[in-house]
Parts: sequence; structure tokens; C-alpha cells
Amino acid sequence: MKELIVRLYEKAREKDWKPWELQDELRKLCSNVVAVGDDLSFVLKFEKDVAIDLNELIKLNGRKTKIYPYKNAVRFDRGYVAFDGKFLRISKDIDEKRLAKILDLIF
Repeated sequence: MKELIVRLYEKAREKDWKPWELQDELRKLCSNVVAVGDDLSFVLKFEKDVAIDLNELIKLNGRKTKIYPYKNAVRFDRGYVAFDGKFLRISKDIDEKRLAKILDLIF
């Protein structure tokens, strides 16, 4: 699943998409994509709750923030990650190395 999320992230960064175009492209790659935001962040739905220790994310030089409707969100210098229950939202602006560390925490 990590590799698939990295492919989705790379696809989102490929060009300057319109949100609906990116959503169509990402759904071709993964049926778990449920939405794409105006900022071209994408939301994935999993079968089980996403389990990430918020403190571990903050240790990656992040700061807790609020991103509606997610209960847990961490913003970094560039980009953010948010999660609640079975949903995970990933900003396309997040640093690639940081994304890899976040995915290691999830999987």
C-alpha cells in the first residue's frame, strides 16, 4: 500500500491539475481515493482505522493544526497530513522524504 500511495502522490505532483481531473486520474490508480481537495490534497479510505501516533508526527518537525473535519492533523513547513477513523488526507505539497517516514509510521 505504501508504494501505491507514493504513486498517487507522484501523480498529484506531475502537473498543475484541476481537482476533478486529478480525482479521475487517482481513481484509475486506486479505488480507495474518495476525494481530491481544491489544494489537490487527496483522501484515502481504508478498511481499518488509520493508526498513527500524533506525537511521532510532531517529532518530524510538524505542528498540530485543525483541518476540518479531521480530528488529527499535522502541518509541516510544506504540506500536511490529516486523519480520522478510516480516512487519511495527504497534501501534495508535503516533502517526499517526510511522506516516506509518515507511511512507515502507518504501515
